[in-house]
Amino acid sequence: MKPIIAVIGHTDVNSFGSPTTSTPLAYTSSIEKAGGVPVIIPFTEDHSILPAMADLVQGFLLTGGIDIDPGFYNEPPSSKLWAVDKALDLFQMALLELAMERKKPLLAICRGTQLVNVALGGSLFQDIPSQFEASTLKHMQDKISFDTDHAVEIEPGSRLHALFGPRMEINSRHHQSIKQLGQGLDITARAPDGVVEAAQHQTLPMDLVQWHPELMMQKNNDMLPLFKSFVERCKIK
Repeated sequence: MKPIIAVIGHTDVNSFGSPTTSTPLAYTSSIEKAGGVPVIIPFTEDHSILPAMADLVQGFLLTGGIDIDPGFYNEPPSSKLWAVDKALDLFQMALLELAMERKKPLLAICRGTQLVNVALGGSLFQDIPSQFEASTLKHMQDKISFDTDHAVEIEPGSRLHALFGPRMEINSRHHQSIKQLGQGLDITARAPDGVVEAAQHQTLPMDLVQWHPELMMQKNNDMLPLFKSFVERCKIK
């Protein structure tokens, strides 16, 4: 039986000006290609119904999106901070907590990685170009691309290393990154300039990547092992 994967939705406004739950198709199609059944969890401020949603699925996918409110890690907003939505942060953190309580697999991508890190007590560089002095790479590209932009070095012994070996090429579309690491996380990959590109939880089946594997999946299957590994862990044993 194919596992049901909750793709945690974002808030948006459609062409008619109506509030909308938004999820790019690249995420759901990547889950489908890896053998999972994606279902979109819509944004709600009624967190009392979230446990029922969490019990219906076998795994969770946290996607990319807007910045995290820096108030969650006790910092004032930088002048380079982009749009934030505190209600969205709280909704996604509530689902993250439920996933952790149930020990269900979770894959976090880009903003998802940042949200997990903050929820676990970590902090972020609010803007890499202005706050990470050692950065020598352009981490936020000017447009969406399915190509790769730079390499990452992967930590031996990590789940990522088991899938891809010591080094791999990735794309790059983020202006924030992990600064102080959240509790229970280990860094599993860095860019050549030192920016954290991936992490995993020490005891729970949670993997975090800063790049956008779902976009790379629109061009080739180089990232398919990441999604297949995630979907496989979500299968009911």
